[in-house]
Amino acid sequence: MSLDCQEDFLGIDRFFQEAVYHNETDLNAASSIEVEIYEHESMYPTFAKIALESGNLEVAGMFTAIAREEKEHADLLRELYPHLEVTDTPETTEARRLVAQIEEQMQVVSTDPRGLRRALETALEVETIEATRTYPAFAKLAREQGKEDVAKRFDEIVHSEQRHMQWVQRALDRLVTA
Repeated sequence: MSLDCQEDFLGIDRFFQEAVYHNETDLNAASSIEVEIYEHESMYPTFAKIALESGNLEVAGMFTAIAREEKEHADLLRELYPHLEVTDTPETTEARRLVAQIEEQMQVVSTDPRGLRRALETALEVETIEATRTYPAFAKLAREQGKEDVAKRFDEIVHSEQRHMQWVQRALDRLVTA
């Protein structure tokens, strides 16, 4: 069985590239909570397993730390919107399906040198999108709508996502040069 990077990983990238932007800050917060929970519960724990089974404990620890912080992002937004209903969209359902496929092929993914590299590349793309496009746009819109408290939460998340982006880039650079 060979690693099918196109199906297993690029689908996750596509989910984040096609994230829906709303003209309402509340809807952006709801979609952000959904994405952060998905990253916390599914994507980063799976990437940590890939790293662990590939023998890279440091990268596994990094993915675990990122997963924990993604939950903190969801919690930050839930504090502002305690009654906001958050449900899986078709996009997150599809992303969860793709992660489940990766988990089903864990033995193949973790023994294929491209597996860990592709997990890092996917994480870098996701964190870059969140740090440079998604959350800055959400903060800007919240400010335009007079919701400074929400904008500040999005700003906090931007800084955290920028840090994740740097962590993942360093890990990817080390893997490529090794």
